[in-house]
Amino acid sequence: MSGTAPFATQPELTAIAIAYMQNPKDFIADQVMPRITAVGKREFKYSVYGLESYGRPNTRVGRTGRPNEVSWASKEETAAVEDFALDDPIPQDDIDQGRKDGVNVTGQSTEYILSLIRLDRECRVASLVQDAANYDAGNVQTRAEGQGLDNDEVDAEEIIVGLLEKPMMRPNIGIMSSSVWGKVSRNALLVKAIKGQLTGKKITPEDFCTHFELETLLIGQSRKNRVIKGKAPVLERVWGPHIAFHYRDLAASAQRGVTWGLTVPYSTPVSGALPDRDIGMRGGVRVRAGESLKEVVLAPGAGCLIKNAIAV
Repeated sequence: MSGTAPFATQPELTAIAIAYMQNPKDFIADQVMPRITAVGKREFKYSVYGLESYGRPNTRVGRTGRPNEVSWASKEETAAVEDFALDDPIPQDDIDQGRKDGVNVTGQSTEYILSLIRLDRECRVASLVQDAANYDAGNVQTRAEGQGLDNDEVDAEEIIVGLLEKPMMRPNIGIMSSSVWGKVSRNALLVKAIKGQLTGKKITPEDFCTHFELETLLIGQSRKNRVIKGKAPVLERVWGPHIAFHYRDLAASAQRGVTWGLTVPYSTPVSGALPDRDIGMRGGVRVRAGESLKEVVLAPGAGCLIKNAIAV
């Protein structure tokens, strides 16, 4: 292969490279807020559920009577999907060089763009999940400094068990960063409660799920590039020092079924390339890729959150 790279090093591609180098398994947004069937128009309605959804129904029917109708005690809201896309201008010289080297430059560009869009979605979902405003007030616990679950004298089991009983639907998934998991999995009292020993042990995600009766534990490992003007870029974790537990119903839709949150897509992700004569001296191609969707929280009462679960 020629020594000339199809893509010249460009500052604006730095963030794309960071996202592209991350393994797909590092991203958990699609499992935390699953995508439902795509809607056919940009504006859609969705149902928000609260405790009023759990009133006991009258199911008794007389011998010749008609059964009572199901009444969904929910509040209907309206939202619209948003567009998320990026452009990558590629000089014609790069495309020509790539063709000589057998490289699909526009195809690589599309992969890079979609990787960055995936990272952006991960950041959006993490922000929603870790925002106390998206939970019932009584379902949020903020740990004081020095009293996090990374302190071996703090009874992590008691804290988690107590919190799991508060939501209107008992959570069936746990969500945390790999850094939080690294500390929680070694909490001495939690290890003792699960393993029966204090020293030289750590628990596995499977141990955690079995003990707390969860279907799965989602551990986010992705990082983002935080740029501060005048300073060198700094890599930081997308998922912060918090722990969330949600009730997730994979069969739920925007208007039926109680689940903490989900994602409403519009159509499918799109990508394409258009000639652009204003790129360099010989023109080039502008590659664009993106998707249209909206993340919505349907049932704030179906989740709970531990803020500052470990020291920042």
